[in-house]
Amino acid sequence: MPLTRREIEEFLRRPNIAVVATAGADGQPHAVPTWYDYDGGEIVLHMGPRSRRYHNIRSNDRVAICFDTKTPPYMAVVVEGHARTKVGRDDRRSRRMAIRYLGKELGARYADSIRGERMVIARVLPQKIISWDYGRGDNP
Repeated sequence: MPLTRREIEEFLRRPNIAVVATAGADGQPHAVPTWYDYDGGEIVLHMGPRSRRYHNIRSNDRVAICFDTKTPPYMAVVVEGHARTKVGRDDRRSRRMAIRYLGKELGARYADSIRGERMVIARVLPQKIISWDYGRGDNP
């Protein structure tokens, strides 16, 4: 059974690992697990300026992102949209994401180690959302 809009919002605010799927100009798919931030209805991702993911997005900005739980009852949200990118620094968000995923002490140390680094900041506004909760039955 699909999640409600409010349940999707709550789910995306959790520190799930997202799997981001892109395709290059040649159509070759590429999927990468990553951290994300959910900000004002958009999914925000960080990546390296030389990463394959960024190279793919530059030639084809369409992305699919899967967020799911790893323990029963399994839940998932799949988002499709277009990525808008910019290269810059995002220290405040990097710190918040690192602490969210690694905990306060380890997250702060990690954030300090990458402070000031230039990165690609990608924002994806969901255009299509599919969701399900296996704890409810009636799933895709």
